[in-house]
Amino acid sequence: MTSTNTHSKTLVLLALLGLVAGACAAMHRIPVRRSEKFVRTRQSIIAEREHIWRKYNPVQSSLSTNSSSSSTTASNYSIESLENLMNFQYFGSISIGTPPQTFMVQFDTGSANLWIPSVNCLSLDCFNHRQYFSGDSTTYQANGTAFSITYGSGSVSGILSTDVVTVAGLQIVGQTFGEATAETGTSMGDATFDGIFGMGYSSLAVDGVQPPFYNLLNQSLVDAPVFSFYLETNGTQAVSYGGELILGGSDASLYVGNLVYAPVSSQTYWQFQMDAVTMGSNTLCSNCLAVADTGSSLLIAPYDIYLMILSYISQEVSCAAIPSLPTLTFTISGVPFQIPPREYILQEDNDCSLGIDYIEGSDFWILGDTFIGRYYTEFDLGNNRLGFAPVNSASALAAPIFQLAALCGLWKLLNLL
Repeated sequence: MTSTNTHSKTLVLLALLGLVAGACAAMHRIPVRRSEKFVRTRQSIIAEREHIWRKYNPVQSSLSTNSSSSSTTASNYSIESLENLMNFQYFGSISIGTPPQTFMVQFDTGSANLWIPSVNCLSLDCFNHRQYFSGDSTTYQANGTAFSITYGSGSVSGILSTDVVTVAGLQIVGQTFGEATAETGTSMGDATFDGIFGMGYSSLAVDGVQPPFYNLLNQSLVDAPVFSFYLETNGTQAVSYGGELILGGSDASLYVGNLVYAPVSSQTYWQFQMDAVTMGSNTLCSNCLAVADTGSSLLIAPYDIYLMILSYISQEVSCAAIPSLPTLTFTISGVPFQIPPREYILQEDNDCSLGIDYIEGSDFWILGDTFIGRYYTEFDLGNNRLGFAPVNSASALAAPIFQLAALCGLWKLLNLL
């Protein structure tokens, strides 16, 4: 082999290595284990409805609605793998401190604060979860400001602290978060995740704390003010995979067609206006509001609309009748997004019941993972809009497989040199 050929092949190898390394760096995939498959029950829906009511009960009318007109096209993005528990608890791993202390958090677009249990928490809800110990971190910065987040009758309280927070391999320097020393009535005791990673607008954040995604932008850790969710609701027995949170863009291989966009109508929650909601041929509402909430599994309707649904479909239904039940359709920016009856009906053995619920005092729909698991959802902070498209489940593992194949090819090429 001549030195020229060796040099040329070495350059090709280095180029290919750069491409693979670049792809890996861009994707920042963090694998997580999938929990055992869980069959949703009416009891679990009632328990979650209580949690969602607590989250949305505080009045948010005084929050800021300042808008931004910036627009950026994503060219590089980071991915945080998610785990699917009970088909509604999607969570992933982050770390805080130096050396890193690992926590499982729920990435929640229905809130804006990051908080995790403190080693000083004595509440029962904290005992079964990982706890942050500031004394073990060399990058910890004391803040000490008291914080309290109220969810109706439940609350999380403690002190604010500042440290390095790492998500999807991206290190956020100087992130302030809640170090919970008390959790009361939050229903977190049985949760698989340890804390909450809020991804709502900064105006929603308690104590004016800058949400982590804003700091990812401020520190130029992502290329675009966009994040998106692919949630795997069905899963597989062979692969431990719950979906992906993509930071800095959207992965077009994970959805079918083009994203359909709707402008954000209130920059607090990710709230937008739908053209209409229909159940079969019956119109449930026109020009109705909705919130895209990754922290909920449910479809939540305003109470008056929930009563209309009950007039068409009783709370208890025959399982044999599911195929004949009407399709629930959300029309967004002129495009219908359908939820078939098998997805809004809960089946427990031979008993079936309505899987749509309501919370008191809400005048908007909450589109949780029942909707987001079916429709890839982009949260565009730069343009203050949401994008939706049908998920492409078949391509979910394409990127890791491609990267493995590329590495195998590189190994063969290396042996030829």
